Amino acid sequence: MRYVSIVGIFTVMLTLISGLVFADNVIDDSKNPQYLFTLASKSGTFEGDTLTLKGVPLVVYFSDRPVRVSGHITLEKFLWLWDKGVDNFKNNPPNAELAIYEESGDKHAVLIISKPEINGGAVSFKVKLIGESIPKSFGHSTLFIDFWGTGWSFPPT
Repeated sequence: MRYVSIVGIFTVMLTLISGLVFADNVIDDSKNPQYLFTLASKSGTFEGDTLTLKGVPLVVYFSDRPVRVSGHITLEKFLWLWDKGVDNFKNNPPNAELAIYEESGDKHAVLIISKPEINGGAVSFKVKLIGESIPKSFGHSTLFIDFWGTGWSFPPT
């Protein structure tokens, strides 16, 4: 019994000491927050490798912990950001998930998006599908876009 107590005390001490030794190696992401984006649309189309979302009023953004910032920006400002920063979407196209809402059942597709364009109140992306399909036309949807680390203050002015 005494042996078990000594081993237990030694284990607790070792755990506490290792925690103190490695405490300085914790990554502080508060200086480089990562942002996720969503675009809600009234309708959309998919032709060839082009996804077009229509009726997107704005882009909602939010950051991951520990920063926890949220807000919205215009489509124009979002596209302006596309090639800004070191790890930008132009050089490293983001993953995205398209959620299509239909009475017959929701549809989801995982994709990689690139080359955004605004044209007549719609936004289009070149798309690489990851194992799913997208209908040629659809109603309400939301495009969820993977994180982007800015390295500078956000939202842009």
